[in-house]
Amino acid sequence: MGEEPERFIFSSHGTILVALLITSLFCFSPVCGLVGQNYDPLSNPTAFSSDHSNDSASASFTPAGSADVAIVGEPAHVGDSLTASILVHNQGNSSGDVSMTLSSQNWSANVSGEYVTISPGSSREVSTTFSLNQSGHIEIEWEILSLGNVVSEDLSGTLMIEALPPQTLEIIISSEIWTLSEGLHVGISVLLSDGPSRDVEIIAELQDMGVPRGNQVHYATLSHGIRDLSFAFGNPDADSVKFSIVPVGWTTFSDSNLEYQISAPLVSPSVSSCSTMPEIAIPGQSLVIDCTIGNSGNSESLGGTISASRQSDGLILSSDQSLPISAGSESSFSLIIPLWPDDGDSIVEVMWVSGEYSAIQSIQIQTRDPPPDSFSLPFDTSAALLGSVMGLVVVMVVLALWRVISEKTPSTESDGTFQIRRESRIERRSEVQKREIACPSCNQKLSVPANHVGAVKCPSCTTQFRVGEEEVGDIENNLQDITHSDSYEELPQSEKSNEIQNSRSSGEILSCPSCEQRLKVPIEKRPVMSRCPACRTEFMALNEEVPQ
Repeated sequence: MGEEPERFIFSSHGTILVALLITSLFCFSPVCGLVGQNYDPLSNPTAFSSDHSNDSASASFTPAGSADVAIVGEPAHVGDSLTASILVHNQGNSSGDVSMTLSSQNWSANVSGEYVTISPGSSREVSTTFSLNQSGHIEIEWEILSLGNVVSEDLSGTLMIEALPPQTLEIIISSEIWTLSEGLHVGISVLLSDGPSRDVEIIAELQDMGVPRGNQVHYATLSHGIRDLSFAFGNPDADSVKFSIVPVGWTTFSDSNLEYQISAPLVSPSVSSCSTMPEIAIPGQSLVIDCTIGNSGNSESLGGTISASRQSDGLILSSDQSLPISAGSESSFSLIIPLWPDDGDSIVEVMWVSGEYSAIQSIQIQTRDPPPDSFSLPFDTSAALLGSVMGLVVVMVVLALWRVISEKTPSTESDGTFQIRRESRIERRSEVQKREIACPSCNQKLSVPANHVGAVKCPSCTTQFRVGEEEVGDIENNLQDITHSDSYEELPQSEKSNEIQNSRSSGEILSCPSCEQRLKVPIEKRPVMSRCPACRTEFMALNEEVPQ
C-alpha cells in the first residue's frame, strides 16, 4: 500500500522527499491508514493493479453462475435498442464499482453502462443499452471494468447480434365523407410490416393553401398488419389534410407522411313552381302557397326555414321549418297563410334559408272581395247526420229485442196461470221423439227419430245399416244403398200448388215422377204432399188402389 503513493510522488520530487515520505509512512502507519480511507481510488486509475490481487482490502469480481451475456430485445430491427446484461459476484473483502463496456467495428465509439456498486459477498446485474445502426450480423466485444479492483477474465467476451431490416410504415386514405350535418370524416389505413408491435404518434394537420389551420395528435400501438383509424374534423376552413406518423422509441426509414386534398361540400338551393290555393286570395280567409324546393349541389343540405313575406313592406305572412334535402333532389312544400290581409294584390317572396345558403322566388297574388253571406242552417249538419244514424241503430236494436222477447218460453206465475205464446219452428222440431240404437259394427250409440224406418249411416265407422221393420223381395235389396237423405220431404200446406204431379204405389216405396228416385212414404200418411230430395220436385204421394 505504501509503494503506490511513493511512486506517485517520485514522479514530481527529488530523492530527499522520497526518503522523508518513506520514514513518515513507517512511523505513522495508523494515521496513514486513516488517510487512506478518504482516498478516492477512482480519481487515479493507476492506484490499484492486478498485481495486488491478494490485498485483503480490495474487491474481486467474478461471474455469478453463467459467464454468458443475456440480450433483451431480440429479434431486433435496425434502430431498435437492446440491453446486454450479466450477473457479477463480488468475492472480495470490500465494495467495488463495476460497469459494462461494449465496442464494435461498426460503431464510432464504445458504449458503457452505469456503474453498479457491489458489496462483498453480493451479486448484482450489470447492464448497458445499445442501438443497432445497420442490418446484418454484428460482432460486439463486451467487458466488465472496475477501477482499482480485480476482475476475472471470464467477465469479457464476444457477442454476435443479428440486426433485421427496419420495419416500414405506409398510410392509405380509406374513406372521406364531408356533409354539412355530420362534418368531415377521414378514414386512414396504416400498414406496419412484419415485426413486433410499435408505438407511434399520429398527427393530422389541416391546411389551407399551405397554411396550418390546426391539428390533431393521437398515440397508438400498432401491430403488424393493417390498422384502420378515423378522424373527425367538423366543418373546417381547409383544402387539405396532412397525416404524419412518428415512431416512438424505434426507427423507420420509410416515408410515413401523406397529404390529401379535400373539397368542402356544396349546397345549391332553389325555390320554384310556386302556386296558390285558391288562385285568387280572399281577404280574411286562409291561403296555401305550394312550392318546390331543390338542391343541385353535391352535399345534403341542413334543415332550414321557409317563409313567405310581402315584398312591399317585408311583412312575414307565414313561416315553417324544412327538412334536409339530399344532393340532386327536390321536395314539395306548402306554406299556410291563416288570414290573407285586405290590402289588394301583392307580390309575395318565398325564401328558403338552409345554413349559410338561401334561395328566393317571387309570386304575384291577386285579391278579390269576399262573397256575400249565403244561407246556412242553424245547426251543424254533420252532427245532425250522426244523430240520425245513431237513432236508426237504436230502432233496429229495439225491434230485434222485441222479436226475441216475443218468441221466449212462457213463464208460469205463482197463481197457477200462464201466458200463451207462439210456438217457434225450432221448438216444433225439438218435439220429435228420438230413440237410441247401437251401430252393429262399432257399437256406437246413435239417436234417430222414433218412427224412422230405413237406412242409417254410422258417423264413426261410416257403416250403413237399416232400422225399423224388415222388408223382403227386390225392394229390400234396392234400398240397401239408400241413405237417410233419400227419404221424402213433406211440404207445408201453404206451399202446395194447383198443378200437382202424383205418384202411386201399393207399398211404402214409390218413385219420383220426375227423376225416378225411389223414396219411402209411409202408407198411413198418404195422401200427402212430398218433395224429392234429389231433384226437388213436388208431387202428391197416393195409395194405389188394389182391385177386388
